[in-house]
Amino acid sequence: MRKVATKKGKVAVITLGCEKNTVDSEVIGGMLSRRGVSLYDDAERAETVIINTCGFIEAAKKESIGAILEAIELKKQGVIKNVFVAGCLSERYRSELEAEMPEVDRFFGTQDFESILKTIVPTS
Repeated sequence: MRKVATKKGKVAVITLGCEKNTVDSEVIGGMLSRRGVSLYDDAERAETVIINTCGFIEAAKKESIGAILEAIELKKQGVIKNVFVAGCLSERYRSELEAEMPEVDRFFGTQDFESILKTIVPTS
């Protein structure tokens, strides 16, 4: 497991797909906000980007992969520090994504809210 360069910081949550993802992103954002994390709509203002993906229909998969690649490019440019991928695409295709996108710092499933929180705001 790669070391993640974040503590209470600036996080952007990008939501793709269905209404369930919207609700899940709101839950993640609320958990982070209650722990003192600043939330941004714009990935370029954040240190960490969480992409909540969809992986059920082909168009949604392509949109999710495109968003991940954009975040990876921002990381390569030094604009952001961490790229996290959550949601359905990550749940269904984790091993393939890990092999194809080693620049992603962590992959989370659809219900890994506590793991996301602990990764971004580790308890001492």
